[in-house]
Amino acid sequence: MNSLRRMLDILDLFTPEQPAIDVEYICEKLNYAPASAYRYVRELSDVGLLVRIPRGYTLGPRIIELDRQMTEHNPVLVESRELIADLAEKTGLNVLLSELYGSTVISVHQTPGRESTPLNFGRGRPMALFRSATSRVILAYLLPRQLKRLYEEHADESDLKRLGPDWKTFSKSMLQVRKQGYCISKGELDPDKTGLAAPIFDEKKRVLGSITLVGSTERFEAFNESYLANLITGAAAEITERISQPK
Repeated sequence: MNSLRRMLDILDLFTPEQPAIDVEYICEKLNYAPASAYRYVRELSDVGLLVRIPRGYTLGPRIIELDRQMTEHNPVLVESRELIADLAEKTGLNVLLSELYGSTVISVHQTPGRESTPLNFGRGRPMALFRSATSRVILAYLLPRQLKRLYEEHADESDLKRLGPDWKTFSKSMLQVRKQGYCISKGELDPDKTGLAAPIFDEKKRVLGSITLVGSTERFEAFNESYLANLITGAAAEITERISQPK
């Protein structure tokens, strides 16, 4: 398993600024021996996750195949698509469906509203763990030991300190989100935009992700907050119910 994880860690090296990598770069960034790096890129290439190009390696076509499978058949997306479209129609706001993996929150689906200004953090872009309603509403429902581990891993980050200078204050701020049942943030990811998010759970009541209304603060302020909160928490509860039903 450790070898598999080390191999998959190579995929994390790809960024908009670094769309292609070579073995030397892998060894430098991950401290791998050249023999191991060569073996890993060969195995990733064999299953289509990497492709060899003149500048090194880039992401392969298997990524597109997996993305299509997720977009069209992922149960969370399938069961939420109709509800998301309804929210966008009723409010004119963007709607995001986001999930947690490891210590990263990423939006896996986005339905645009009626505003023309694009989001800086739409589908496929990882979000800061301690910024935005989208992320914090997920954090608030993690098990205490999971939340404490993330806190300790990121204790020196300014985004976390903004939520509380110590563990006690931080955990209280997360408890407040749980009591409220939703989270709201203003201008944390996009200037002049507000987000309001509610959690989605699996059949064992473990948090899976969140659903978020995002749009200009001006449009948000045209609505009563409790109205939007009821819409988003109702949709989150319905998605939770739907994905929990046996098929």
